[in-house]
Amino acid sequence: MSVSNITATNAQTVLTTTGGSTLRGRAAETNGNSISAGSSHLLCGYFNLDSFGGVYANYRSFMNFDLSSLSGTVTDVTITLKRANSSNFPDLYFLASEAGNTLSNSDYQDGIVGATGYPYTSDATLFKDDACVMNDGGSAGDTVTFTLNAAAVTHANAVIGTSNRFKTVIVNTYDYNDTYDANDDGFADAFAHQGVEFESTNTDTQGAPILNLTISTAQGVGKVTLDGSKIQIVSGKFLID
Repeated sequence: MSVSNITATNAQTVLTTTGGSTLRGRAAETNGNSISAGSSHLLCGYFNLDSFGGVYANYRSFMNFDLSSLSGTVTDVTITLKRANSSNFPDLYFLASEAGNTLSNSDYQDGIVGATGYPYTSDATLFKDDACVMNDGGSAGDTVTFTLNAAAVTHANAVIGTSNRFKTVIVNTYDYNDTYDANDDGFADAFAHQGVEFESTNTDTQGAPILNLTISTAQGVGKVTLDGSKIQIVSGKFLID
């Protein structure tokens, strides 16, 4: 067994601030209208501020990892993220992604495996069986590691050693479970900007997302040759029972 730690090739947020006039309306949009760049963190939550004239945004954060240089069978997958703020809300979900290696606004929905509309709860593939509960008292600069599930391991084995990348997306619990209410009750000014933020490939190359893979590699078969009355063991083990 060996462990390989792969830094994300790309990790950015696709968000929508246009379309429906509520948070659920934003979540239900087919396309985003902005992709984080420059100094932007990975945003995992929402923005709602009526006092700004009705500014609503829903965030989905995508990342991909290049496993082309690796070989073997993946047995375990974890992902390590570095906090960029101290928010402990909302809970988050890791889903399978098929977004482009370079993100586009259409990846807002199309980048989620199985999503053909909203809500997508029953169609998406979870890469972690339960929600990531973020009320751990963490602070900016802390790292958190999440253990991913069998579906993520299967995906890693499908792309390892190929030009295809391991891809996942983080969404918040209200987005995933379709629990933004119609009138945004409870999501107004007092809870206007809620979201855990993580370092991205834009903001901190040392703190960018890291995929940790436990890999089993095949053991070579020893070679035995017979030369006259001598047995030569070139490699491996020779067992006499």
